[in-house]
Amino acid sequence: MVEIVKAPVNSKNILILSVILKSIIIFFLLIGFTITIIDAIKDQSALIFTFFTIISNFFILISTIIFLVSDIGRYFHKDWYGSRLFFDMRFFALIAITMTGCLFDFILVPVGGTDLLNSLDSVSFHVIVPFFSMADFLVCNTVYKIRIKDILLSLIYPICYLAFIMTLSYSGVRWVDTMTQGVAYAPYPFLDYHANTWFGKGEYIGVFYWVIILLAAFLALGFAYRLFQYVIKRKHIHIFR
Repeated sequence: MVEIVKAPVNSKNILILSVILKSIIIFFLLIGFTITIIDAIKDQSALIFTFFTIISNFFILISTIIFLVSDIGRYFHKDWYGSRLFFDMRFFALIAITMTGCLFDFILVPVGGTDLLNSLDSVSFHVIVPFFSMADFLVCNTVYKIRIKDILLSLIYPICYLAFIMTLSYSGVRWVDTMTQGVAYAPYPFLDYHANTWFGKGEYIGVFYWVIILLAAFLALGFAYRLFQYVIKRKHIHIFR
């Protein structure tokens, strides 16, 4: 059964805005993935597709296309609603790209410099797509409510990702450390159990504690989205009057 948020579900203006935002998201995702695929072919390596950001943006692409078709159908008075399954997929991936986007925008760019913004695929995945996805999800999602259960279930996604990476790593797959250009045992330094150990050594925080911190951040973002959705729908904020 569809849970309707307290908002004008079939408002033409909201649906038009939703179609525009989703089209922008899909456009930049296609650009980003095209560049990523070309780079992977040049490097003769598919390891770029093991990165959390890339996988999360792929889920955003699939779910956004599905809900774009749904919005177009609803505009023409069809009862087309994307399923709860795809809503959850989009919600989980949205939390993920919000997290990676914030890390990129507020930590990596200030520390590493604006050269990180010279790559269109990186800007698409870390800046443009997260921004428009947040706007579309919060303003234009007038079908499904974010439930407490959805937030708790969202932890399945990063846990499965961790299991996926550890399976690859313990099977002998190695990545390149972007800082030292040396061998890495995970795509991200904080998941490199060989360098940091699982429970830390010296000045390094162990992988286990990083995982706990990131899972807590995942939950916090999920509850933040639920709060934002409640406030927006409760106040009946509309873009057009």
